[in-house]
Amino acid sequence: MPPRDLSLALIAFCLACASTEPRPTPPPVAPDAGVAAVAPAAPAATHGVDITSMDTSVAPGDDFFQFANGAWLARTDIPADVSRWGTFNVLNEASQQRTRALLEAAAASSAPADSDQRKVGDFYASYLDEQTVETRGIEPLKPQLAAIASLRDKIGLARALGKDLRADVDALNNTHFHTSRLFGLWVAPDMNEPTVATAYLFQGGLGMPDREYYVSDNPKMAAARDAYRVHIGRVLELAGISGGTERAGRIFELEMQIARTHTTRAESLEVRKANNPWKRTEFGKRAPGLDWAAFFSSAGLQKQPSLIVWHPAAVHALAALVKKVPLATWKDWLTFHVIDRQAPLLPRAFVAENFDFYGKTLAGTPELAARW
Repeated sequence: MPPRDLSLALIAFCLACASTEPRPTPPPVAPDAGVAAVAPAAPAATHGVDITSMDTSVAPGDDFFQFANGAWLARTDIPADVSRWGTFNVLNEASQQRTRALLEAAAASSAPADSDQRKVGDFYASYLDEQTVETRGIEPLKPQLAAIASLRDKIGLARALGKDLRADVDALNNTHFHTSRLFGLWVAPDMNEPTVATAYLFQGGLGMPDREYYVSDNPKMAAARDAYRVHIGRVLELAGISGGTERAGRIFELEMQIARTHTTRAESLEVRKANNPWKRTEFGKRAPGLDWAAFFSSAGLQKQPSLIVWHPAAVHALAALVKKVPLATWKDWLTFHVIDRQAPLLPRAFVAENFDFYGKTLAGTPELAARW
């Protein structure tokens, strides 16, 4: 088996407890006098588990994981263009193939130009048009990069950070806490008033997946830090930004400071500690350093009466960093992340660099997936 993370969709507990034997049909009950007999219900459909995935040569008390999944592990290889494989990945692959067929049919159709089918087909075709992507380079990003370059003060920075905010985290459904934007946003039912949807604010600002990549003394994490610093410099240089190495050093050190403010993942999972409603007008006192009025206005949240702050200590510390860290460093940080997030859509050199770090170094994926 390849020495990579293998995601198993087989649930060991279910494998142990589920039975492949059909349930016996209960005997018919004699009807009461004067009541018409009711025909017995048809037997329920038989459900079970795929016992061919089990390794019954292993005693479950010795190694239950191997007992439940051993045969599947022995016959299954992870495809070269992914970092993990399991039943949910198989389902996702089937869904992607079906979506691909729909998109290619739309791209090849002669539907009217203003039809949804034609628009979808053209959109898909434009993504696969690598020659045009190569020709245009980073031209599509220049308006965003120019806006960052034009920032003159911390109020402008607050507006830029607010405009950058996206609903890109999900605390409960996917336990996904990571965002490279300074703050994460999630919209869900209010913990205290479930009939109302509200905004939740999270810690963010890191390019690597979690604070442990920055603060852990594990050798693998240390190696990831070194590779990330190099990656930042390469992305800036590919974009034609001078002084990539020096700028990369400042960006990396800023993210080190950000990581030290972060709550751990284990603490983030303690939902009761996350229920911290803050009135929008109180953010300036609770987390001074960031012009919150400018931030919320630019984010389109200026009418939101309150938000639930999932990571109050981190939000407080991140706002303080906005004030403390020089504007030039924040502009470099914003510039890098604007380019880095869009790298898979840019010319081949950006795609290759993005995959080399995030795909190979962090995820252990050997091959870049086909562009479709």
